[in-house]
Amino acid sequence: MKMNKANQFGPSRMAGFTLMELMIVLAMAGIIAAIGIPSFSSMITTNQLADITNELTLALKRARAEAIASGRDVIVCSSINSSGCSQAAGNWSKGWVVMVDRNQNGSFLESEPNELFWVKTIDADTSTKIKITPGPFTTPDLPNDFSKEVRFSYTGELKAGTTGGFQICSGVTGSGFPRREITVSVAGQTHFEKNTTATNNC
Repeated sequence: MKMNKANQFGPSRMAGFTLMELMIVLAMAGIIAAIGIPSFSSMITTNQLADITNELTLALKRARAEAIASGRDVIVCSSINSSGCSQAAGNWSKGWVVMVDRNQNGSFLESEPNELFWVKTIDADTSTKIKITPGPFTTPDLPNDFSKEVRFSYTGELKAGTTGGFQICSGVTGSGFPRREITVSVAGQTHFEKNTTATNNC
């Protein structure tokens, strides 16, 4: 009578992990997570900085082009509700709108002739912050920074006759991400650069 080969040398051995092997696998997984999670978080922050910088730069350029094309004042202003300009200064980190300000009041209502054609809302959980960079005072009785708005005249120049800009940086303490800087000249031209030596937070 033939014996089954599987039983010829006793019971077959069950495959599996020993406790030591399991501990090694868990330790390796912990090391990979410790390396990978911060890198992924850094990538998200870097992308947020780049996206917001690019969108604000594009909004400023589009506003200038629209001012020249329409022959009217066009403003880029900070906004907290996407329906008009913020009355309080320093709300750029919440978003902005671009609008043709036909009646010079900085608001957008259905009963008004102002034309709203760009809305940007920044998510509340985004760590990116936007800070105003004051420009030199060149025109009496006019604002010398962009605390509430950037207004372009029909010539494409800044209405206030001043220069100014924005700093876009991470709101995470000690993050060390390079700060982005946007400047707008008196002529209305927008310039962007990454300041690799200025990694402090806004």
